[in-house]
Amino acid sequence: MSYSDYDRIKEQIKDAIDIVQLVSRFVPLKRAGRNYVGRCPWHDDSRPSLQVNPERQSYRCWVCNVGGDIFSFIMQMEKVDFKEALEILAEMTGISLEDVRRQNRAGRVSERKRNPSEQSISDPNALLDEAGEAEGESVAAPQPIDRRTLFNTMDWVRKQYHEALLTLDEAENARKYLLERGINEQSVRDFQIGYSPLDGSWLMNKVGGVPRRIECLEAAGVLARYKDEERNTERIYDRFRGRLMFPIRDTQDRTVAFGGRILPNSPLKNPAKYVNSPETPIFSKSKQLYGLDIARLAMRTTKRALIMEGYTDTIMAHQCGIGDAVAILGTALGPDHIKTLERFVEKMVLVLDGDTAGQKRANEVLELFVAQGVDLTIVTLPAGADPCEFLLEQGKERFEELLREQGLDVLEHAFRATTRGVNIEKDIVGSSRALDQMIALIASAPLNLRSSNDPVQLRIVKTIARLAEQFRVPESEIRKRLKEQKERKSQTKNYGGVAGEELVEETSSWNRPELIPDALEREMLELWFADPATFETLDNMIPDEWIQSPLAQKVQSLWRGIQAEERECSFHKILVHFDDPAVKSLLVELDESAGDKGLGPEMDEVRKQQLITEIVQGFTRRDIKRRNPGELSDLKNETLSKEEKRTKLQEILDRARNR
Repeated sequence: MSYSDYDRIKEQIKDAIDIVQLVSRFVPLKRAGRNYVGRCPWHDDSRPSLQVNPERQSYRCWVCNVGGDIFSFIMQMEKVDFKEALEILAEMTGISLEDVRRQNRAGRVSERKRNPSEQSISDPNALLDEAGEAEGESVAAPQPIDRRTLFNTMDWVRKQYHEALLTLDEAENARKYLLERGINEQSVRDFQIGYSPLDGSWLMNKVGGVPRRIECLEAAGVLARYKDEERNTERIYDRFRGRLMFPIRDTQDRTVAFGGRILPNSPLKNPAKYVNSPETPIFSKSKQLYGLDIARLAMRTTKRALIMEGYTDTIMAHQCGIGDAVAILGTALGPDHIKTLERFVEKMVLVLDGDTAGQKRANEVLELFVAQGVDLTIVTLPAGADPCEFLLEQGKERFEELLREQGLDVLEHAFRATTRGVNIEKDIVGSSRALDQMIALIASAPLNLRSSNDPVQLRIVKTIARLAEQFRVPESEIRKRLKEQKERKSQTKNYGGVAGEELVEETSSWNRPELIPDALEREMLELWFADPATFETLDNMIPDEWIQSPLAQKVQSLWRGIQAEERECSFHKILVHFDDPAVKSLLVELDESAGDKGLGPEMDEVRKQQLITEIVQGFTRRDIKRRNPGELSDLKNETLSKEEKRTKLQEILDRARNR
């Protein structure tokens, strides 16, 4: 994609999203003069220090010294790179990146600025429109169902299920079940819990039985097909009929799937306790976590994730004021789950039911957590209890106390599990097998990738020393065997990737001081951003070679390029070009500084010309000092009068301009 195509895509997306509305999804904002303020999500903010500028479509926290636009905000909040932030925001706006690429290649840039978040489907007829089928269009050749249509379809279905739970007489059994489980009305609303009626045609009737709309529901995984081999017939039905419905939403608050729980005394023939959505273009159970859409904000404060096993466990935790709880989706924890959580937290707590099955599930994921280098604690509830019941009976304080007092580090848990029932002093075979298991587990950790004071690394060092003491084996022998294990593992991929591979932290390419504009060039950029009309004047008066910092040179080049296309340039267009959040933050800092100084098109013409003159003279003096420092030193001659010094300085400036 050409440079201009790429920038146009970013401009379209940025024009379609108001930064105040975007930031408000994560941080409550209040109007303060021309700006909005809120508590910064990146530090312990006792008073609002995050400023959002609706006019410039930028944000900045002066305490954290970070700022930027909608792209850098999503990068920082969601812990993603620019490409992922671009995709997230594109989906919010309904702009198809592939469509725009095709249109740009043809020289036609799409100007669509619709925001699906403001166009959720309340009318089933909208499903038809979102699927792209015009009135009278042949159903024999349907248009592909895109992701945006699937998101809107699932959002519509969520509303139907939720309304059914609240209003249908048939849902009384579901409401009674929630009441017995202690789930209150507020939690029902917060988690949008719903009910799917027993009639397998209920949703199809809701959309009028139109084939294209039914196709949307089927593609979203809500409808399923049943084939009767004996009668050679096929029918479509609601996959979740007769079940209590738990919507699963992604971190952009979009419904992507459902979990349906069978109710007590259900007439359904399918005895499965839970039925979950199948994999679809918008849902992968190996990547999604239940409740993360709500929990992610609390996680930024606690830096912790409580990982539970059930939907109701998670809901009850939130209801009791434990806002950092999430649940897995009927599948084992995987590497993608951990990667997702690591965007938000530093520590994870695995909360297990107090039964044999819970212990078995913990043992199955030990290597996964160790290989990922996760700071993990495992908490096992008393026998026969699940988190929902425990919280209802004993409350939040007792639960938090249990987390603090009963939690075991992942390696401590592994040690207890491998040595359970083994007499280390007398059972040579059993103790040898247990030691081998522990060494193999530790070998999966990225030992060489952590600093010496990292908590996970320190625990590993302590565990090695403990193994040597408990098994009466020299520590040097354990380290030798550990090294051999790691060498064998390095040949194959494990949960943590290739053992021993380097972790490359993505850093800004603009962090070196020599690349950043100095005070003089900052003044020039501030004036350009505040009053774009000054660019041409300064650009004509300051030779290219006088601008030293690569960033200022890049801004100058971009500005010229945009003007060459007969387009007006502005701070907005410059900011949207850069993908690096560090650069965006610096540019916003310069723009805010210009505003604080009262710079802008409305300032007095005399002051504007004075600023231009001072900036040009500053560049001239800097160039003279670089080329011939002696010329300036002559001005310090005490025998010269003020008038002679002024005349000599003007001669130097004239010579510099004529070079």
